[in-house]
Amino acid sequence: MKKLFSTPLRAVISTICILLILCIIAAIIAFFALKNTLIGKDEARDIALEDAGFSRSDTSRLRTSLDYDDGYFEYDVDFYVDGIEYEYVIDGEDGGIIKRDIDGKRQSAATNVTTTTPEQEAAPTETTAETSAEATTPQATTAPQAVPTGTETTAETVTETTTTTAAATGITEDDAKDIAVKDAGVDAAAVMFTKVKVDYEDGIQIYEVDFYTSDTEYDYEIAVADGAVVKKSHETVAGGTPNTGDYIGADKAEEIALADASLTAADVKFSKRTELDIDDGRAEYEVEFYVGSTEYDYKIDAVSGAVIEKETDNDLH
Repeated sequence: MKKLFSTPLRAVISTICILLILCIIAAIIAFFALKNTLIGKDEARDIALEDAGFSRSDTSRLRTSLDYDDGYFEYDVDFYVDGIEYEYVIDGEDGGIIKRDIDGKRQSAATNVTTTTPEQEAAPTETTAETSAEATTPQATTAPQAVPTGTETTAETVTETTTTTAAATGITEDDAKDIAVKDAGVDAAAVMFTKVKVDYEDGIQIYEVDFYTSDTEYDYEIAVADGAVVKKSHETVAGGTPNTGDYIGADKAEEIALADASLTAADVKFSKRTELDIDDGRAEYEVEFYVGSTEYDYKIDAVSGAVIEKETDNDLH
């Protein structure tokens, strides 16, 4: 009896397994076939620059990367002109502009008119730590204001209603800037700030402090309450220059990242396998590991072994 039913059962299981494997293979083929129809990084970059009215020579720290979001391929194009940051999201298939942000202010993809809510129109254009310390009106509250139904709410809506309380409950903007610059170990006279604003990260009120020097861009998150560095990262501005030569290998890239963090392999746990990636023609290794509640993310030049970018994230919860 056992022998009578075992053979058909095995045949059914084998058939199901084969069908699953075929479905997976078909999905992979479809994925790469779709990817091959994309417009490419160069065209996405040119679309963003043409929309902004600039050429490549007008910009600095121009970066283009491919992203996959909600089943669609998108190109993220970021660059600076005269200290102003431009961020674009370009449809990977037809080249349409999905989103544009200029100096942190989201703009409509159809026009160059900044999209604002009624609360944003009534609020001051820029609220600094000095002016917020003098504000005593009931509108100075840490909670976002109610927005009428159908009105788009952007990050600026929250930050403009929370900035007024920052100086009264913790450090000031100038304090946050000083903390970030000192932590980065750079000369304050050589720094150009691109953003200092109040935001929330995991329920904690923070200052987002972004600045750059002649060859490096820095991003910091500073706790308003006590000035602690919640998160920081810096990136060497290399302009996507291709690198050629023999690759150092994943093991060497991990050694370099660990040495930079003053850690050993015995101290850490790797978040994922170290992988080789190509970004704007440049080969680099992505190294991720953590110690306790602190996560380290590194990008290591695959040829020279230079630290292209590093980021540490301290989970305070």
